[in-house]
Amino acid sequence: MYKNPYQNLTNGKWCKTNFHTHAGTGYKTCGVNPIDTVVDLYRKANYDMLCISNHNIFTDASDFSDENMLMIPGVEYTKDRHMLTIGVNKSLHDEDYQTAINMTNDMNGFTILCHPNWPEKEYFSRERLNELSGYAGIEVMNRVIYRLSGSGLATDTWDYLLSQGKLIYGFGNDDFHILTDAARSFNLIYCDDLSYNSMKQAIDDGEFCASTGLYPEYLKLENDIIKVKVKFPIQTYIDTFTYRFITENGEVVSVQNGSFAEYKLNGEKYVRVEAIGENGAMIFFQPIYLTEKFL
Repeated sequence: MYKNPYQNLTNGKWCKTNFHTHAGTGYKTCGVNPIDTVVDLYRKANYDMLCISNHNIFTDASDFSDENMLMIPGVEYTKDRHMLTIGVNKSLHDEDYQTAINMTNDMNGFTILCHPNWPEKEYFSRERLNELSGYAGIEVMNRVIYRLSGSGLATDTWDYLLSQGKLIYGFGNDDFHILTDAARSFNLIYCDDLSYNSMKQAIDDGEFCASTGLYPEYLKLENDIIKVKVKFPIQTYIDTFTYRFITENGEVVSVQNGSFAEYKLNGEKYVRVEAIGENGAMIFFQPIYLTEKFL
């Protein structure tokens, strides 16, 4: 039986969120900018949720929450590889990777493996990805990498994991260090209200997308036919996009240009959808998948 994580979205809203933000740690650090400056920058970019996630330091930014933007606790676990431990209020860097993931889950948090293709391809090796368990997802888009080295795109890693039968979700984050890093990649999370628990439930259920500028209008599954439509966040006459349907090992099974697209499932383990706008903005939907193929 196929599962579509977007099938029953009602009475909520898409919350624009960045989980990977460095701020408030001082001169010559990743978080050189003051927290209030960074928070204000994201407010002006219409974010609903923001996490200040410094390297191995918990930064309490809860006082910056208000009715329009919720501050999410978290830390970037940093050793030879990096992970975002979201929902935690302390650094777990003294623990090994698996223990840190387990502890994060025990605290009602979740873990995102950072920039899998920085500074080189397969920064997170296939062996390590297979050894670890219990993490929610990976950064399929990390825009800061494009001013560093390697690739900020990690759909190759995502498709590898999905092809192994691991239900891993794709996240998009800024990895904010300097002012020009802001609002370039984000998560759109379907929340019933502006609260941590609502956000966490949506993450658990895969009710979110990674984006660099496009928004979902719908992704439906009717009689094994995927029906999808995206849009720009502002009102515009532009209504033509490129839709890509992707399955095991990154195989592109259909490319369509138009205002919407459809694809008939044919027994694939999973199919995920990407869409691209005329300005290059992208959106990455979580996969539709056969439940019996994913444990």
